[in-house]
Amino acid sequence: MRKNGKRNLLAALEYAILRASGRRLCVHTVVTGGQALGDTLKGFKSLADSTADRSIVVWLNEYFGLIERDGKTFTEMLAYTESESKIFGLVRIPKRNQDTFGRDIEEVITRKLTFEDAIRNGRASVMSKQRLKVVQRDLFEQLDQMPLL
Repeated sequence: MRKNGKRNLLAALEYAILRASGRRLCVHTVVTGGQALGDTLKGFKSLADSTADRSIVVWLNEYFGLIERDGKTFTEMLAYTESESKIFGLVRIPKRNQDTFGRDIEEVITRKLTFEDAIRNGRASVMSKQRLKVVQRDLFEQLDQMPLL
């Protein structure tokens, strides 16, 4: 058996064990606006086509631009409408001021911190920490709307 075949078999077994123990497996994927929209839509569609379950959480990241094509938003696009039954939830990451929020988030990502680490123990200014709290609260509230557990 080839290496990928073994890996796929192991993944299927792990998935079966999780399901048998009453656990739900959710796969998170990102669709981003701007130049990468086409590529991230293709990746999302490929992922959706690979599952029969309603198990995908799509993160709609507008950092590089709006997620629109030919006047249609993500939920109006063919990739979404054909795969809607497989989507467990959507998390929207709206475009914010890149000179403030953007810089703060980039710092968190670059330093490989969690929001909690950056807010409580980080070397960020009071205003940066407040902006991070706003973003964290927004994202966590959206996730809390999904029955993930």
